[in-house]
Amino acid sequence: MLPILQAGANTNAALYNQALTSVYTMWGRINNPDYALARDPEIWTKCQRDATIAQAISTRLHMIAARDWSVEPGVMGAAKSSDRIAASVVDELLRNIRGFSEARLQLATACFRSRSYAFIEGRDEVRTFGDGVARKWFVPYRLRDVDPRRVEYWNEPYVDEEGRRRIAVVVKLWSAMRGAPEDLSPADRRRFISIIYKQAEDNNSYGTGMLSSIYFLWWFKSIVFKEGLQGLERWSQGVLVGKVASDREGSTGKTNEDIRDELFEALRDMRSRNVIVMSEDESIEVHDGGAAGQAMVLDMVRYCDEKLLSLILGSVLPFGGAETTGSYARAEIEQATSNALIRFDIDKMDESLTEHLIGYLWARNAQNIADLGAS
Repeated sequence: MLPILQAGANTNAALYNQALTSVYTMWGRINNPDYALARDPEIWTKCQRDATIAQAISTRLHMIAARDWSVEPGVMGAAKSSDRIAASVVDELLRNIRGFSEARLQLATACFRSRSYAFIEGRDEVRTFGDGVARKWFVPYRLRDVDPRRVEYWNEPYVDEEGRRRIAVVVKLWSAMRGAPEDLSPADRRRFISIIYKQAEDNNSYGTGMLSSIYFLWWFKSIVFKEGLQGLERWSQGVLVGKVASDREGSTGKTNEDIRDELFEALRDMRSRNVIVMSEDESIEVHDGGAAGQAMVLDMVRYCDEKLLSLILGSVLPFGGAETTGSYARAEIEQATSNALIRFDIDKMDESLTEHLIGYLWARNAQNIADLGAS
């Protein structure tokens, strides 16, 4: 059977392939395609000036970071004695990190900003972890936050052993002192904790967070507030209507239009002073501003708030965001959805801390841990 002939060819795949080639061959720095950052580099700070967004973001971050934490030995309860020794030692090491709760809170922002980074700071100290014997340990004391906008991906072409052209993607960190991106040494790279959400080829490996979706609702809500504030005076004070007789003759050098304009200016001035004075032959009416515009603005603001809560928290009812309480069954369903999202975020942070933080501490203190009977 012959393939069906189409009137036009679908070039979407070809466009993507060409764009991908351009990204890795035309520029040294691989651009971050994040839409929200492209529209407003300070969107992360600005959107949190909105009380609803700030409350929802804070709630989700605190649920991810959690107050209590522990280092668990083994897998699914099948822990050996050496596993428990190792977990105990790592737990003691982590307890030396100042502001560990705040550091986890900053790392949790990756679900919104797509990426989060922290640099492990520490020093060698003689301590008696484990069996009470003094040994020299690498002890962490701080996880320093690194803004994800400082971390950039660069492509570097090279020729492999078979003579073929290749492209290597390297990570560089922007140096505030030198005003330029710098290569990270292998040692420094191992000291970074990184969390990247939805890291994929089509986002140039920068990941994708919720900030782009939040941006649209935040921008829309800002427009609604602007229009609402402009209409607030009309709704609260009503509309003044001054009547001028169309057959009234103006004085020498003054037309009816001039009389109308004078009355307009006079009414505007008197309204600002909350007093009106007029002659007997003039007529003024006050019309109610109406509640339709006010109701429309409140409905749009409520719509934005509910969508923001649903986007950020995965739920509206359990957090009091809905106009009405709704059914108990719906609240339970939304709560289950929210718990699933938070569970994924927690698991992702656990994986990152285990791989990067605990992995680095284990490598730096491998000999001491082996001397304690763990490996």
